[in-house]
Amino acid sequence: MKKSVAPPAAAALVALAVLASAAAPAEVTLPKGTSIELRIVTPFDSDRAVKGKAFQAAVLRPLHVGGRLVIPRDAVVMGEIKHVRSQRDGSKSAAIGLKFGTLEFPGRAYRIEAALTSVQADERKKILEQEAKLVTGRKVDVVLIGSGTEPNQKASMLVGSSGANREDLADEWAAAGLGPSVVAITRGTVVAMRLEHALTLPALAGAPANGDRNVLVSADDVRRAQQALKTRRLYAGDASGILDEPTRRAIAAFQIDRGQPATGDLDEVTAQELNAAAPAR
Repeated sequence: MKKSVAPPAAAALVALAVLASAAAPAEVTLPKGTSIELRIVTPFDSDRAVKGKAFQAAVLRPLHVGGRLVIPRDAVVMGEIKHVRSQRDGSKSAAIGLKFGTLEFPGRAYRIEAALTSVQADERKKILEQEAKLVTGRKVDVVLIGSGTEPNQKASMLVGSSGANREDLADEWAAAGLGPSVVAITRGTVVAMRLEHALTLPALAGAPANGDRNVLVSADDVRRAQQALKTRRLYAGDASGILDEPTRRAIAAFQIDRGQPATGDLDEVTAQELNAAAPAR
């Protein structure tokens, strides 16, 4: 009895399918500390906002990790008002704190823990300065003050520190009377969130396009960047290949110097400017 043999074309298709499934990564991990820019969908202001009230934002640019799409443009991010200071409670200056808790796109929803941050050079410098001065029991805090500014719709922010379970920055600002008495965040205002824990997501179909973000997280990529940062005297640690906080601070300092969005992430543009991109194969 003769064995049946699959037609050559069919056998080739099966082989290609097996190779594709073996090569395609099922999941990709965004490291703790990754910054993601958002645009506000649900406007809010200090005169009406209350602690715990939900708002919606959307991812500004598609995010890739090592060339693999993980978060599409316009993915929904749900957040809530963490705290609010306003004229209603006798505050001289208004302030609003935010936190982010859910990332959603078609057919998928993920719990996240992310805090308000900034990738603007002047504000990121202040964040780096505060991080350098932190002592036990304190955390860097970022709150919204004033209104989104035209024409770029960037939110005005205040950077400082607070107790681990307190809102010192908002309280001190509210009492100082040094800023606007109203915070007004309109639809389209651009803010950024920083992941407080690593986030594992499925890899999606789609290659990086012009204007997308592509972050590099492999040990080899990080090691090359650390070596390049050491050469520029921005980083004093070992070239460990670990994307830790000292490495992120050094990357952010380099990005500020180069006029790039100061995310602290090792994105493809930063790697190229560092001359730390992977060698061509």
